[in-house]
Amino acid sequence: MSRRVRVLAPLALVGLLVAACGSSTGSGNSNGVSASKKANKPFSAVLVVNGTLGDKGFFDSAARGIGWMHTRLGATTKILQASPTNPSEWLQNLQAVSNGRYNLVVTGTSQMTNDMQSVGKAHPKQKYIFFDDIVKLPNVADIIYKQNEGSFLAGVLAAEAATDTKDFPLSKGAKKEVGLVGGMNIPVINDFVVGFKKGVAYVNPGVKVVVTYPGTFSDPQAGYNQAAAMYQQGAAVVYNVAGATGLGVLKASKTFKRYSIGVDSNQNGLYPGHVLASMVKHVDISTYDLAKKYQQGTLKYDKTYIFGLNNDGVGLIIDHSLVPSRIVAKITKATHDVATGKVKVPSTLHY
Repeated sequence: MSRRVRVLAPLALVGLLVAACGSSTGSGNSNGVSASKKANKPFSAVLVVNGTLGDKGFFDSAARGIGWMHTRLGATTKILQASPTNPSEWLQNLQAVSNGRYNLVVTGTSQMTNDMQSVGKAHPKQKYIFFDDIVKLPNVADIIYKQNEGSFLAGVLAAEAATDTKDFPLSKGAKKEVGLVGGMNIPVINDFVVGFKKGVAYVNPGVKVVVTYPGTFSDPQAGYNQAAAMYQQGAAVVYNVAGATGLGVLKASKTFKRYSIGVDSNQNGLYPGHVLASMVKHVDISTYDLAKKYQQGTLKYDKTYIFGLNNDGVGLIIDHSLVPSRIVAKITKATHDVATGKVKVPSTLHY
C-alpha cells in the first residue's frame, strides 16, 4: 500500500487486527463438527478459482488468503486456476481436489455455487470453505460479505465527488451523475447496486445513478466501453463492480479525465489521480480466519460466517491525495452510522 493510501473506517481497524488473529466472527447455523482436535495441527489447503490470478481483485485477494495459510499457519498449499470462460474446467478442478488429498478445499463466487452443491454432496468427507455465497451443506463452511455496506460508503464518496467541483476538480463539466458497471445482473452484484444507490441518496437524492452490466467478469474492453459511454454522457464517477472487466472502467476514468472507484482489492494505484478509493471485500482475511479456526478445531460447517463493516469484512480504502479530510470525516461518520445500525442499508440477499 502506498504511503498516501490508508484504510478508512477507524471502527473497522480493531476488527482487522482481531480477524487477522483468528477471531470468532459471523453468525448462522452452528451445527457441524470440528475439523481438527489438536490446535496448530499441520494441514493442507487448496484454492480453486474459476478464472486466473492477476485480476487485482477478488481472485488475487483469495490467493493472498491462502498464502497467509502457508506463511502464518504452516499449511501446505496449492492454487488451481482455470479459463474464466470454461465452466467445465471449473467443475473438473473442484472434483479433482475433493478426494481427501487436501484437508481444506477453498473456493467461491456465485458462479461456483451449483458446482459446490453437486461436488460437496458427492464428497461428504471432504471439508470446504466456500466464499461469497451460501450452499448449506454439512461439510461446507460458508462465507458471505455485506458488500451492500461497503458499497454504501462508495456511494457516499461518489455523490460527494459529483457535487463538489472545488475539492474534485475533474468533476467540472460533468452532470450530477454517477455510474456503476456490474459484471452480471445477478443478486450478489445487485447487492452492490442497492448499497451504492443508498449511499448516493444519503448525500444527495438528486444525483442520478446509471447502472449497466456487460455480462462478463473477464473482459476489460467491455468494461472500458460501458464506462466510456457513461463518462461521455456526463458521469463524474463510475464504480467498478466487475472483476477483471472492471479494470477497463478504471482505465476509462483516466482516458476521459474523470474519477472511478475500484473494488475487491486496493486498485487506487492503477491510475493515480483518477481512482478515488477501492471498496474491498476481505476475502483474504475471511478465508484465513476460517482456516485458523480449522487448525484450532473450532470451524463449524453448515454455518454462514458473515463479514461486514462491524468486523472488517468490507471497507473503503481511500486515496487521501484525492479526497480531502472533511470528506473523509463524512465517510467515517457514515461508516459509524452503518456499523452501529443507525443507518440500514438495503440488500438483495437473504441469509
